[in-house]
Amino acid sequence: MNPRILLVEDDPTSRAFLQAATESLPAHVDGAATVAEALALAARHDYALWLVDAHLPDGSGSALLARLRAHAPSVPAIAHTASCDRGEHDALRAAGFVAT
Repeated sequence: MNPRILLVEDDPTSRAFLQAATESLPAHVDGAATVAEALALAARHDYALWLVDAHLPDGSGSALLARLRAHAPSVPAIAHTASCDRGEHDALRAAGFVAT
């Protein structure tokens, strides 16, 4: 059985690309564009991995991770961002992401 991955990305083009790339692992990928959509999906499914955009229209990736961790503390999470700012990457790792 393929692992189930939650992909949270608000840009439709980026989400489609990341979803296609992740499904080729192979994996089953659920896509969400907002914090609210991600939380709704996480309430219905167990995930092997969370891939989370650092900046979402209704909140931050770090705040979303904190809420997801309240229900599933051991799921690994990877943040993605277009930012090259080292400080932002360090802050994402400090928030609990295993990689950026």
